[in-house]
Amino acid sequence: MMKKYTGWLVVIAAVALILVSAQWQYRVDLTAEQRYTVSNASEQLLQQLKAPVEITVLLGGDDLPSGFRKLAQATDRFLADCRSISNGNLTYRFVSPDDFMNDSVRFPLDDTFKITWLKSSAVKQNEVMKTGSAAVFNYPVALVRSGDDFTTVNLLEGQGNKGFLNPNAAGLQFETINNAEAQMEYLFASAINSLQSSYVPTVAYAVGNGEPMGPETYDLSQTLQSKYRFFLLNLQQQPYISDSIKALMIVKPTTSFSDEDKLKIDQYLMRGGKLLLLMDALHADMDSLVRSGKDFTAYGRDLRIDDLIFKYGARINQNLVQDKQSDVLPQAVGMVGDQPQIELLPWPYFPLLYSQSNHPIAKNLDAVVMQFPNSIDTVKAEGIEKNILLTSSNTSRIETAPLIVTVEILKKLDNAAAFKQSNVPLAVLLQGKFNSLFANRLPRAMADSLAAMGTPFLANASKPGQVLITGDGDWVLNGFSREGPLGMGTNPYTKYQFANRNFLLNAIDYMTDETGIMATRSKDFTLRLLDPKKLESTGNLWRMLNIGLPLLLLLLAAGIMQWLRRKRYTR
Repeated sequence: MMKKYTGWLVVIAAVALILVSAQWQYRVDLTAEQRYTVSNASEQLLQQLKAPVEITVLLGGDDLPSGFRKLAQATDRFLADCRSISNGNLTYRFVSPDDFMNDSVRFPLDDTFKITWLKSSAVKQNEVMKTGSAAVFNYPVALVRSGDDFTTVNLLEGQGNKGFLNPNAAGLQFETINNAEAQMEYLFASAINSLQSSYVPTVAYAVGNGEPMGPETYDLSQTLQSKYRFFLLNLQQQPYISDSIKALMIVKPTTSFSDEDKLKIDQYLMRGGKLLLLMDALHADMDSLVRSGKDFTAYGRDLRIDDLIFKYGARINQNLVQDKQSDVLPQAVGMVGDQPQIELLPWPYFPLLYSQSNHPIAKNLDAVVMQFPNSIDTVKAEGIEKNILLTSSNTSRIETAPLIVTVEILKKLDNAAAFKQSNVPLAVLLQGKFNSLFANRLPRAMADSLAAMGTPFLANASKPGQVLITGDGDWVLNGFSREGPLGMGTNPYTKYQFANRNFLLNAIDYMTDETGIMATRSKDFTLRLLDPKKLESTGNLWRMLNIGLPLLLLLLAAGIMQWLRRKRYTR
């Protein structure tokens, strides 16, 4: 009797299993780097959404190039996980850029905003066709909305677009897409958190010691005002630096710091403050070279802040780092008639810097360009963690001040022996509980003055602090073109924008992050490409196995089932 109903029981169990699996999904991430696992910080954010979130990704359509199609698939997979974690409070859709522009009902946004946004995020590729080549634009961006508020996400943030501009650079394109996938969680989680949270960190820009305040700071102020509470802080006029300031920037000072100035900075750090010291140790800039037409002398600035930086665990050296891996500038290479012949040539005083570390501030970023940077050494500081964020390439060199900066350096670029230094540190992050420079040396009157203001002197830090030090301050300033100010890190001749803005925002986000979301930027997605030689020699074998082995297993299973049936009914 039991045998009579066995078949029906199997069918019912199979149907029940299908229904249960449709409602309850579970997936095991077997990748070594946990590629498909959402972090605890992002998971907590998604589970505690205060209002529904809607994400629109502009990678819809069937005619996407292979690289963007892969990026769209990865985005779809990630957002599906987010939707599941959020219990349906997060929804998403993919649309084409044309639908986004034409649909004013689903996207009630100002047309000027739409056009400006798409123009600024477009990635251009030349597609080869039978009738020639045509320019194709793709938009790897997303709109994140919650209620009446919205923000935007660029999936290639900080990646540059070199891999897409060069159709033959397949490996570079794979690497760019892989990096984009690695930072995807951070970009979306950060965007969602900005819409859901009322907390906006305060960032101050110190003035009073000759810091730039002109049009060269336009992009810096616009960038920071769009994300933080941003204001100027005059060190001389303020009795102390308030703890409400979550990050303090000191950018390219040109006049000396007094002991009173340094004490304010020091005590702010002792109370757990976050500092960005973007310093030029030498008088060296392009204006000097333009005025002279050929060369100028670079010499030291007397900023009187070296002792403070040294106490915290670093030293900015009075030298210039040159690198064959550098940005390009127009140079006269000869004469055609009575007109100079101009070419864009590498300018070794403007090195392109990459990160050798896994730190979330600098990981998976395009190059950061600096101008006439000084090298940085780390020195002993008890209990301080030191992270080297940016370095020169393995074809660099250092010249100690005073030195002559001259266009004649271009003649040495082919001399490998002249550029034999490697990985010179140019951006360093120090973090931990610092010791005060003024311990055991603070005048009694100054100690009493601090106590009267409710900020008693601290010889040792009461909370961990952070200090980002770079041997250049120009990297956060902007240049100009005929159209107006450029973005920081933008070459005025090629219009290529390096990752300076992203590096700055990552640094401030890291310093002010209270959610743990910033840590997701350190995700490491291993790029596992097929070996071309092995593919050529064994490709046919693996194709045959992929096609033949499943068929063989199917035939084997059918044979076993047939044998069991015969055995059952021939008794």
